[in-house]
Amino acid sequence: MASGLVAVLGLFLLVDAAARGSWDVVWSAVGPVAAVVWVLWLLTVRPVVRLDDDALTVVNPLRTTRIPWAAVADVRLRWQIVVQTAEGNTVTCRGGPSIRGSRPGRRGELSVPHEPEELRTIQRRWHSRRASSPADIAVRREWDRPAVVSGAAVAALLVVSAVALAT
Repeated sequence: MASGLVAVLGLFLLVDAAARGSWDVVWSAVGPVAAVVWVLWLLTVRPVVRLDDDALTVVNPLRTTRIPWAAVADVRLRWQIVVQTAEGNTVTCRGGPSIRGSRPGRRGELSVPHEPEELRTIQRRWHSRRASSPADIAVRREWDRPAVVSGAAVAALLVVSAVALAT
């Protein structure tokens, strides 16, 4: 919600400067505004955890990791969901739920962290699919193309803004 508000506010300010004919302001501000919006999108909107019959796909800010169910050694919750692979690597799911503290039921009871339903869903899918998964247990890690390409476009806009400020 807040990141959407920042994006709308930045766009409004750029459109307002353009409507007033302040093109020097537009060209000098478009890069920083785009960078802030890109970082907010990257950190709050882009990360996701997808489940299918063959694998768990984790989209983190700049990387995408596809882990076949047969390659998953453990799924647990620290601050966020963490997947341990059979190779011994760990993948933190930035797009998954995080630990939420719960309040004690009665006075004097200790607060126990709440285990999110999403974690139980991933664990159930893993337990049901690990034996029936294909023998291919190669974990595939690659750059997240939409994030990298949009980051390159933002870098170009930052160069445009730097040149506009220098002149």
